[in-house]
Amino acid sequence: MRRLKFLRSRFFFSLCASYAAVLLVTAVLVGVLVDRRLSRSLLDELRSSLEKECLILQPLAERTFRGEEPDAQAVLARLDRETGLRITLIRPDGSVLGDSEADPAGMEDHASRPEVREARGGGFGVARRLSRTVGHEMLYVAHELRADETVLGTIRVALPTALVDEQLEETRNSVLIGTSASFLVALLIGVLLAKRFTQPLEAITAVAADLRAGRFDARVSVRREDEIGVLAETLNGLAEELTRRIASLSQEDAKLRAMLAGMIEGVVAVDGEDRILFVNSAARTVLQLEESALEGRRLWEVAPIGELEALLRDVRASSLPERREIELFRGERERVIGVHASAFLGGGREGLVIVLHDVTELRRLERIRRDFVANVSHELKTPLTSIKGFVETLLSGALHDEENNERFMRRIDANVERLNHLVSDLLSLARIESQGERMPRAEVDWRSVLAEVAKRHEEACAKKGLVLEMRGTERECLVLGDREAMLQILDNLLDNAVKYTPAPGAVRVRLAASAGRGVLQVEDTGIGIPREHLERVFERFYRVDKARSREVGGTGLGLSIVKNLVRNLSGEVRVESEVGKGSTFTVELPLARPAASAARA
Repeated sequence: MRRLKFLRSRFFFSLCASYAAVLLVTAVLVGVLVDRRLSRSLLDELRSSLEKECLILQPLAERTFRGEEPDAQAVLARLDRETGLRITLIRPDGSVLGDSEADPAGMEDHASRPEVREARGGGFGVARRLSRTVGHEMLYVAHELRADETVLGTIRVALPTALVDEQLEETRNSVLIGTSASFLVALLIGVLLAKRFTQPLEAITAVAADLRAGRFDARVSVRREDEIGVLAETLNGLAEELTRRIASLSQEDAKLRAMLAGMIEGVVAVDGEDRILFVNSAARTVLQLEESALEGRRLWEVAPIGELEALLRDVRASSLPERREIELFRGERERVIGVHASAFLGGGREGLVIVLHDVTELRRLERIRRDFVANVSHELKTPLTSIKGFVETLLSGALHDEENNERFMRRIDANVERLNHLVSDLLSLARIESQGERMPRAEVDWRSVLAEVAKRHEEACAKKGLVLEMRGTERECLVLGDREAMLQILDNLLDNAVKYTPAPGAVRVRLAASAGRGVLQVEDTGIGIPREHLERVFERFYRVDKARSREVGGTGLGLSIVKNLVRNLSGEVRVESEVGKGSTFTVELPLARPAASAARA
């Protein structure tokens, strides 16, 4: 079986196929040339024979044209039977005087025949075509007869080309047999030669594959004095050198990769052409790279980030480490990545090491802190400034102004009330966040919560000309929650709906149970929320329209309180809105008895 191993070599079959292709092309070309040459030779021989026949039949034709041969048609028919030639006598005007195979009276004008036109002037005309009279292909030779510059007519002789085709077919068969035999012999010789070169190359390839697979003890046993022998000795020397070097590098590489893979920072190494040399799992997560093998691919192909590409270009230009922050958008989420890039030189090639930090959450918290401090300061400063102004006005003499002092006191009272609401909401939010998920829970029916909160807002809806509708209250909706928290959630949602819905309008509250959760929806027909603000409406002090929010008396903390309370109750809250058509806030809390609720549904 080892002796036949070369038969599985693609190089062996490629070599044999190439050799066979050369032989086949050569044989085909020789066959085509021989066939064309032989066909031309046979046709030339047949044409020469027909020209001689024309000269032999010339005396008979001259006598016939002069009218000295009374029974010319019978003579022509007899000659046709004896020689197989078709003989035709054509008058100068193109009409047929006699024909050995057909009645001249029924034959058409022959003046336009190619061979007849070519024979004009005393020469010979030759043509090969299908005869409509006899129904098969013929070779025609015509000769014009003259007497004292007078054209007597044209004699034309013809033979079927099938005679030439038969001779040509026999010759082709002989050539084909000889060529096939030569091709097979030459191919056998080529196979033996290919085997002589393939077997040592197969052994060298097997050793190279072993070396690539890590079996560095593999060696080539080929002993030859030609270039193949030199290749075998070189490969053995290379294997010894690889064994020595890889043994020292493997341990260091394993240590380095283990350290880099365990880092929480993303690490990417690229060469001078931005091809990835190494990438750890943290970098895959930060850059959201695919799980397939990335080594060898260009970094900007798998992570097309313009800022990152510019950073690498600048580091190469300056040869100094650089650090930047890059903003990435994946879907609708913005992420901030801190990138540190520095150059390295290894294996005689330049490259870059990129360290990635996901600082999105840090930047978000910094922004929230700045916004919170700025918003609290602003929210406190506005009513305090107003109170201070009114107090100064009263102290400066307006206290005894009976027409205005009561109005100023009411303004002071309104601003004090606003400060009271703001401080209460801040304390409430701080308490909710400190509780986290430790909030006590019990079975609470959303219907009782809805009835109590709706009663509080009935008067406000009536004054504003709004319709308050409640749906889905015919069945109990027991959830695991805290009654006070649920009252605060619904109260804030209804308060917002009433504030931001102009008359005439409607506020609808719906209860339902779905997929193990109790679902509360508060829908209004108010001004709506633009799409770009939907993700931030639950942030503290975030207002879509600040002027309108202050006008209606909002603190900017209601929805943030709702979000934190729902999260502490292991629920979810979301909003859907369209500007000018209204908003729908949905709160989902776990059902207290999911199986019973599903059975009732």
